[in-house]
Amino acid sequence: MLRSVFFWLMTPEQLAEHLNREAEYFETLATKYRDLAEAKDRGEFESSTQTQSLRIAAEAGARLNEALGQWATWAAAHPPR
Repeated sequence: MLRSVFFWLMTPEQLAEHLNREAEYFETLATKYRDLAEAKDRGEFESSTQTQSLRIAAEAGARLNEALGQWATWAAAHPPR
C-alpha cells in the first residue's frame, strides 16, 4: 500500500502490469486461505480451540487478501493522471 504513493513514477503500462500482478497475487492468496477455512468447515481437522482459532485467522487472511485484490483491480482502472 505504501508503494502506491510512488505510482506516479511509473509509466501507465508499467503501472497496469504491476497492479494486475498484485491483484492476481492477492486473489491467489485469498483462495488459499479460503480453501484452508473450507477444509476446516468440512471437518478435515480435529475440533479444538486451536483449530477454531486457526479457522478465524484463515478467514481474516482470506478477507484481507480479497480486499487487497479488489483494491488493486480498482487502482488499475483509476490510474493517476
